[in-house]
Amino acid sequence: MNPIDRISRRINTLIQLPEKKDVILITDLRKEYRQDLRNFIVGETLGVRDGKMVIGKNLYRRWLHKIKTRGFDYDVKFI
Repeated sequence: MNPIDRISRRINTLIQLPEKKDVILITDLRKEYRQDLRNFIVGETLGVRDGKMVIGKNLYRRWLHKIKTRGFDYDVKFI
């Protein structure tokens, strides 16, 4: 698969996640994105459901906006 297509598909998957799921868990993301999201949510109020950290959709969308405008804080390998 073309690397540009791969990047586009993976970013698109991130964008569609809040539309497909009622709640977003850190484990719903691929491992390469988790550190960036963890750093972004530091200090935010999060919920817990069934013992797992739940990320609010508004907070998740703010993270997506940050990615679109400033990119990831870490190098992400789309391989």
